[in-house]
Amino acid sequence: MAKTVVKTNRKNKIHYGSRVFDVALIIFMAVLCVIFIYPFLNVLAVSLSSNRMVSTGQVTFFPREIMVEGYKLLFQEQNIWGAYLNTIIIAAGYTAVNLVCTSMLAYAMMVPDFILKKFLTIFLLITMFFNGGTVPTYLLIQNLGLMNSWWSLILPNAVGAYNVFVYRSFYKGISMEIREAAKIDGASEFRILTYIYVPLSKALYATFGLFSVVGIWNSYYDALLYISDAGKQPIQMILRKIVFASGLSNMSNTSLMIGQGMLNQQNVQYACIIATMVPVLIVYPFVQKYFAQGMQVGAVKG
Repeated sequence: MAKTVVKTNRKNKIHYGSRVFDVALIIFMAVLCVIFIYPFLNVLAVSLSSNRMVSTGQVTFFPREIMVEGYKLLFQEQNIWGAYLNTIIIAAGYTAVNLVCTSMLAYAMMVPDFILKKFLTIFLLITMFFNGGTVPTYLLIQNLGLMNSWWSLILPNAVGAYNVFVYRSFYKGISMEIREAAKIDGASEFRILTYIYVPLSKALYATFGLFSVVGIWNSYYDALLYISDAGKQPIQMILRKIVFASGLSNMSNTSLMIGQGMLNQQNVQYACIIATMVPVLIVYPFVQKYFAQGMQVGAVKG
């Protein structure tokens, strides 16, 4: 009887401790949500609030005295929609090239009897610690005839060493018997990769595809160096010009409205931030179910 009472007490203590932990975890996650969500809500609210409310610091989570002049000025900018289209094309091309090149190289390095496996491993490891720098890269792009071309933004970062090692680690986790069975049936290495390894690696491709899209979407430095034609520039270059113009005392429409007190400088700048974030936020839900799996890829086997 005494043993039964002791066991019951232990179970009650464990159950009580588990509930306390759950409550503490919920509170902790709620605090984290506020920390992560507040900056976004504040940026959105400021972009939609009047100059008086922004200047006096009365804007927090919600817009005050709603006005959309910042967005009107943003989307009245010449070639803004063309820049969006350019960025979508560049992001799609970069992501496709990155996924294809990385997966093919990782698969080749995963094959046990591939003779260049050791050489490629050492070569990729070196690139993780050293790079040529801005000037040599610029000269290389120039000598290859890629200046003022979208390929100058796509090809230089087509293969990342870290990504290759993560892909290879994931491929090694797939049973080699499947590959051997496919070879016996007469399948080529390319067919094995596309029909077996790729379908089994959806989480991997979704995760690194999202990273590629976000990386190229937020990048402006390479375009600043290599793209001089305004018709080929990505959205970040247009937004950069708008943000800089809003901070200068020239006679542009934006600066004139800011000078007259009709618009706050932060209205324009924060509108640019929202315009940059929204397309990525639209894409994210479609890959969310794969994201948690992909983040753990390569954590067990290396």
